[in-house]
Amino acid sequence: MLIGLDLGTSAIKGVRIDVSGHILAEAGAAVQFSHPQDGWVEVDPESHYRKVCGVIRELAAAAPGEVKALAMAGASGNTLLTDTVGAPLHPIINWMDKRAEQPLPTVLAALTSADVSRITGWPCVNAFPLAHLAWLREQRPALYARARHYGMDTDWLLYRLTGQWQLDHSTATTFHLQDQVSGTYHRPFLEMLNIPLDKLSPLVDSGVVVGPLTAQALKNTGLSATTQVVSGSFDHPAAARGTGTLTPGQLLLSCGTSWVGFTPALNRQTILDAGILCDPFLSARQGPWGAIFSVPYIGRTIDAYIDALIAPGATDKYRIFNESAAEAAPGAGGLEIDLRAPLVAVKASRSNISRAVMEGAARLLSEKARTLAPYGFSFKQGMLVGGPANSPVWPGIIASIMGIELSVGSRHAGALGAALLAGIGIGVYPDEHQAWAITHNCCRR
Repeated sequence: MLIGLDLGTSAIKGVRIDVSGHILAEAGAAVQFSHPQDGWVEVDPESHYRKVCGVIRELAAAAPGEVKALAMAGASGNTLLTDTVGAPLHPIINWMDKRAEQPLPTVLAALTSADVSRITGWPCVNAFPLAHLAWLREQRPALYARARHYGMDTDWLLYRLTGQWQLDHSTATTFHLQDQVSGTYHRPFLEMLNIPLDKLSPLVDSGVVVGPLTAQALKNTGLSATTQVVSGSFDHPAAARGTGTLTPGQLLLSCGTSWVGFTPALNRQTILDAGILCDPFLSARQGPWGAIFSVPYIGRTIDAYIDALIAPGATDKYRIFNESAAEAAPGAGGLEIDLRAPLVAVKASRSNISRAVMEGAARLLSEKARTLAPYGFSFKQGMLVGGPANSPVWPGIIASIMGIELSVGSRHAGALGAALLAGIGIGVYPDEHQAWAITHNCCRR
């Protein structure tokens, strides 16, 4: 038995599978945010750890048999400093936090997005841990100086479970301190932020055994002393593993808070030239890199339209949304909704608003995909996962507007990918291709 967790932005999701890919149990818990100031987004570390352990405990108790390994994928980029015994010094700063945007920390003023992208694979200067750390150094110098470990919630969770600090190269990409090509920390960034190398987690590949659980973690999770914890990955590369999106030309569409496209690519520079995000993916074994493009935050705008105009106050709002969209003709009576803009109180029928919201999301994805064509990215087939994949209407709309053949993947794609990494770590599967070959008849359901 294997457990995979998907530590998403808004929810923790987990599955327990057998080695053939059968899902034996699933569990989940909501992520609780706090907003102590405008633009700040924080999570209480201990509460987050308890929720992760609660999901694991539920999975551990849900089916007979011993769990041999556990791995976690995550929507990482969430900053956390800890003291000499690994105790958090402040709340987790979530990747959506905007405290470092205005004003930009002085130490980052000379950096450009292109500089950061060339080194780390992601072009972020005013967000994610690079910016959070610069902000803490500038605005909370005493706290910053007390830190014994500079990291994220992801490597801290591994530490809480195993007593070992480790960070996989995929997750480290969102940390923005790693030279993605060499797989080592980028010394100029460490010097800029005054972070000694020994206060960072060692970098490892995805799918590597971190160790067994500590005595306390065994009590917290209900797992066995023989269970091994294995290094995971960023959430979208994990979902790619869980859907068999492993070769160039394949496209995975993950629809949640942001709508994200993931496609394997042979050349890292091509990804950077296209101005999109790069993940190490399978490159450590001479496989492809991962190219990631997104339409950020539109999930929240979609929900705003549903809550305000389509199904206000309804407990079954998504059923109403889907049924209403099915009643409208393509084109939504000429109504177009730009989901990148705030909610607009449009005057139209509920069915046309619903259809226009679905078409608006598909149109933004299509527009983004078309911008990649000059760089050699071409998609004829895709896999859809996330909430919209459960709709009887939306996948067809996306396929039609994007002009691709689209199939629907498991709603557990990220957690399944993490479970497959757990299996790779303990030698159940030789690699991702073999893992998918063994499990795909079950994982596609």
